[in-house]
Amino acid sequence: MRLTTLCSNGNSMKPLVLGATGVVMCGMLPLSAEAQVRLAMGGTHSGSSFYSYQVAVVSDWNDNVEGVGMTIQELGGADASTQGLLRGEIDMGIAVTSSDHQAVEGEGDFSSPAENLRTLYFFAPLPLNWVVSADSDIQSLDDLNGAELNPGGRGTATEGQTQTVLDVLGIEPDYYRAGGDDALDAYQNRNLDAFVKAGLHPDGYIQQAHSSRSIRLLSMNSEQAEQVAEAYPYFSVGEIDPGDHYGEQTSPLATVQTGIGINTTSELSEEIAYGIVERAFSEEGIKAAADGYVPASRIDPLQLTLDVSVAPLHAGVIRYLKEHGHDVPEHLVPPEYAE
Repeated sequence: MRLTTLCSNGNSMKPLVLGATGVVMCGMLPLSAEAQVRLAMGGTHSGSSFYSYQVAVVSDWNDNVEGVGMTIQELGGADASTQGLLRGEIDMGIAVTSSDHQAVEGEGDFSSPAENLRTLYFFAPLPLNWVVSADSDIQSLDDLNGAELNPGGRGTATEGQTQTVLDVLGIEPDYYRAGGDDALDAYQNRNLDAFVKAGLHPDGYIQQAHSSRSIRLLSMNSEQAEQVAEAYPYFSVGEIDPGDHYGEQTSPLATVQTGIGINTTSELSEEIAYGIVERAFSEEGIKAAADGYVPASRIDPLQLTLDVSVAPLHAGVIRYLKEHGHDVPEHLVPPEYAE
């Protein structure tokens, strides 16, 4: 496991990446740091653009949210992060609506309903991108029948979403189960022709794949997308525009999408949750996030949070929203919130 930790240089908090056995001594902390709450965030794998987003916002929060000193632990995806969160190993983590749904319902890898799971916010829609090599014979999702396909990094929400979608559609690929880095290596070395990567464009992971072996993006048809969204309401029908980031591609492409964000539990203090979303929803916070994940500049995280959240919002988030005049759906208000 790799760990990104944020060490103070006296003026700001800078990310350092440590190897599995590496140790970095940050030196003596300034006296003001003694009052900081030490928090850990579960992250996706370091090759993902969402990991860059997490590094950017954590650095920004450490500089601008009073009392927060946070590190990132690379756990591999939303499913793994949420499980670590519910075991008390981290304080917040990367979240996807499908994982939150399973956790709240006690389905899939979650053995019982997670009554203390809380949403901080969502920062981006998360469309599924169906990626194949440009020189393959795969022209549609139906052509994935029997084809070797990496459904997403092992242990990620994307892996589970891909299998759910293809199960609904009756498509049975030969699943190539591997972590994100290993799947990328397999694609680049021509040992794999197809993989799924969730996210908006440009996507750094897809760009890496395309740089060594040209890709083609597949489109779902509207009937397929609507069938999946009807079967699993945490999906919605979406369109993606790959632009010119991966050579000439058809546009727009139909797909299904979830949302990606940050979750926590009811154990996190109300003041800390309030301070984080106050910063994350601000113009300055969105600009800082875009330094790590460019599409963040085009997204309103507050409205997205209200639109796609599955688990109840944290009480600190509710307080922020109500103070700023927003109506909160009743099913998103946690039992511990009191006006």
